[in-house]
Amino acid sequence: MSTDKQALVQALKDKRDAEGLSVRALSEKIGVSFSSLARILRGEGEPDNNSTIRILQWLGPDAGDRSLQMDGVALVHFRAAKNVSSKTVECLLKAANSMREGDQFDPQNSDLGLAVSLSKPEMEEIANEFRSDLSLNRGDPLDALDVRISGVEVFAASRAEFLDETCAQYLLGPASNEWSAMSVPRDVTDDTWAILRNDSHSIERQRVTYLEECWHILLGHKLTRIAKVGDAYGRTYDSSEEHDAYFLASACLLPEADVRELVKAGESAKEIAAQFGTSMELAEYRIKRLGLWRAYQNRSIDLQG
Repeated sequence: MSTDKQALVQALKDKRDAEGLSVRALSEKIGVSFSSLARILRGEGEPDNNSTIRILQWLGPDAGDRSLQMDGVALVHFRAAKNVSSKTVECLLKAANSMREGDQFDPQNSDLGLAVSLSKPEMEEIANEFRSDLSLNRGDPLDALDVRISGVEVFAASRAEFLDETCAQYLLGPASNEWSAMSVPRDVTDDTWAILRNDSHSIERQRVTYLEECWHILLGHKLTRIAKVGDAYGRTYDSSEEHDAYFLASACLLPEADVRELVKAGESAKEIAAQFGTSMELAEYRIKRLGLWRAYQNRSIDLQG
């Protein structure tokens, strides 16, 4: 993208002044950290690629009026490292384009909507309903890779015929640790989706990342906007929706009642993970998120008189 960063910052300042927003209020609207935004507005630094996309998205028609725009925009759900390389993004976008069919979102003008964050009790209830719909009983492990959702087609990267050989080898080899999964709207009219998962990862990691993509779709989360900025790519994402999708995936794999019971019985995170087919790290995450870490570590407390 040939966006003039100086013109971009000036457009940002002008719209901020017109709307009478404080730096903190603007930070919340755009999704750029307060400290980074303050530096940008003071002229002490340029917005990085991810911030540039967020700013352009917020400017909306004002950006177009000043000939500021994004190139090569795509809308997907994207589970990848924060600093994923441009080559990896290019290969994933090629895959996304191959998976699309029918009507698509207009990536330049799509209204991505507001993020909707759920409370922990709401998510625990949703996870329990999900397991109930799958006819799972207390203590039953869930093999997430067997879950199928109507209107959603699933592809393993190693067997995806639409991936050209060069990209497939790169995504499953040198770039394997840069991405986990991607979900793509195939046809907006029919609300159909495709999920591409990285099957070079451990089966435990695949289960949680695949289920996380399922929850992005089932919760109607905003799509990630990916665009080229200069010679590199930037993207937007909503941290609260990322958190909710991951929390729900972990809650479906490691049910609250079972984890509480096993911690009380003195089971280790490794033993809990083995019973439910997850990684030990995910089991520890659940223990902590359920507020059980003190009990898990058997830390006693008392009052000193």
